[in-house]
Amino acid sequence: MTTPPSPFEALKHLAEQGDVTQRAKDASTALRAIPQLQTWLREIRQAAVQEMRDEDGLSHAQVAKEIGTSRARAQQIYEGRTTGKRADDAT
Repeated sequence: MTTPPSPFEALKHLAEQGDVTQRAKDASTALRAIPQLQTWLREIRQAAVQEMRDEDGLSHAQVAKEIGTSRARAQQIYEGRTTGKRADDAT
């Protein structure tokens, strides 16, 4: 795969690094940072959902429809709760 998923196109340079050793090191560094990236993205999402509820006055059901999830999951995001395997990893 030479093209990263669209949210991560800025990382394409990792695959284009000419020095194979440096490419491996840079990719390893990026992989090790994934847990912090996930935490950061969850914080951004939670803040946005809280803003949709608190400032825009949307219900959990309306938020869910807007972001493409269930009402229960929208509420969990609002409250900062994780589910499944990620919840186990977060502890």
